[in-house]
Amino acid sequence: MTMLFKNGFDLQPKLSEYINRSQRLFIFSPYIKLKTLKTLIDGQKNVKAVFVRWETKDIILGASDLEIYPYLKSKGILLFRNSRLHLKAYLDEYKNCFLTTANISSRALNLPPYSRYNYEIGTLVEDLAIEDRLYFQIIESESVLITDNIYNQLIDQLPEKKREFPNEDDFDFKFESPDKDFLISSLPMTYSVETLFRIYMDTEFVNEVELNCALHDLAIYKIPLGLPSSKFREKLVDAFFSHRFIECFLENLKGSNEIYFGTAKEWIHKNCTDSPTPRKWEITENIQILYRWIVKLGSGKYAVDRPNYSERLFKV
Repeated sequence: MTMLFKNGFDLQPKLSEYINRSQRLFIFSPYIKLKTLKTLIDGQKNVKAVFVRWETKDIILGASDLEIYPYLKSKGILLFRNSRLHLKAYLDEYKNCFLTTANISSRALNLPPYSRYNYEIGTLVEDLAIEDRLYFQIIESESVLITDNIYNQLIDQLPEKKREFPNEDDFDFKFESPDKDFLISSLPMTYSVETLFRIYMDTEFVNEVELNCALHDLAIYKIPLGLPSSKFREKLVDAFFSHRFIECFLENLKGSNEIYFGTAKEWIHKNCTDSPTPRKWEITENIQILYRWIVKLGSGKYAVDRPNYSERLFKV
């Protein structure tokens, strides 16, 4: 029997229990107030990313706080904006979900206790189906990563948006660089294309890590479920080689037609937009996976050998 948790009774305590026992938590909430967010997650080290709607009217009317960005940044938590976000969910490892009607605000979660709290409910969903996990991964892939650059533009544009309200347009972001496209997490994560294909066609996976890597790749390359094998490969090849990170990386081969592993590691370390920047040894596996994908999807255009100590990716 599915239990419904009710605001004013057990919604917030059950949500807090879920947050406490989660391993890697991803929070989706259209409206987020800083004070309530702090009450929920202060002291937690398991929150990896937060997704908020941040439409102009949300901020103008005070439904959401811009100040959540510096707070989350100080805790090493990524913040994403998606103006289409309406669902409210807390995902642990993209496997289990605490689904609720409540935004992150004092009345929605009765924090602190309030006699006129909102009527809200929530429930736990265990073992999400693959298509459900992919749905959330797609939301993540289509969201805008908030950086200092984006945050400062929001702050600068807000006074003008307030003057234009209620006929204001959306914020107009000028990206200094495609920040999100150059996160390490924008690189493929599945060990090999063959592994991804096996999981895609047969839904057979060794463990949750392997499945999550596959779902990540299907989302960032926008591969829908249910394609025949030929269409799957066609879409994957096109999406992979047209991704900005991959395009820019392969420009390293234009002169000498080759790039050694150490040089590849140096380039990715220098050009990734992760904050903090990962240490070079931490991205070794990412580059190994990247090499395998380039060779497999390159239809004979690329190969890898080891003429000396270091691996070399080169054009055939």
